Amino acid sequence: MTKLVHLVADADASTGAALAGRLREVAAPTARRVLVTPTLPGGINGGDVIAHLHFDDESHWRAVEPGIIAQLRIPEIGHIDSVGYTGVPTPAPGHFEPTVYRTLFVSVDDSVDPAVVERFESETRAMPTHIRTIGTSQMSRVQESAGSARWTHVWEQEYANLDGLLGPYMTHPYHWAHIDRWFDPERGPRIVTRLCHSFCAIDGPTITVAAPATRR
Repeated sequence: MTKLVHLVADADASTGAALAGRLREVAAPTARRVLVTPTLPGGINGGDVIAHLHFDDESHWRAVEPGIIAQLRIPEIGHIDSVGYTGVPTPAPGHFEPTVYRTLFVSVDDSVDPAVVERFESETRAMPTHIRTIGTSQMSRVQESAGSARWTHVWEQEYANLDGLLGPYMTHPYHWAHIDRWFDPERGPRIVTRLCHSFCAIDGPTITVAAPATRR
């Protein structure tokens, strides 16, 4: 389960850090992996706090869900974009210690031909083959969506540093020639109607490779 928490414009500067601490405390006894931290600047609809919670199965998430929801019922929160999903991570092509986690929520138009959607998914999954700064990654179909759109996919990656995301990832020819056309009507058959691009600092691997098909 990944949630992007958007605070109201006049929220106190300490609100995000305090909220992150409370969410970590609630989730830690049940979740296998807990990442709750303020986002880094530069995202698109990326929110102010990212909560990325990895559970061994759905029952573990349901057990902690009421406590998480209770912490998110505060006036300082404007809205929350949220996705629940399962997936199998793709290991990093090379070995490095990641310091940045990035997530991209996308909403694909539900009228798009399923074969086209599969091509979009396949081309996205192939990005690490071409863009060597991408570490462990995962492309997943969303099973549970809430927020400002009906989210259909979530695309996650790890990077050794921020430059790997903002430089080679964003500017690579593969991105512009193959991926961007799904998002930009001037460059191809746009199928994505809305997105959230968010990233944060991490102190180690976040996309777990050892446990496929577990709910996050």
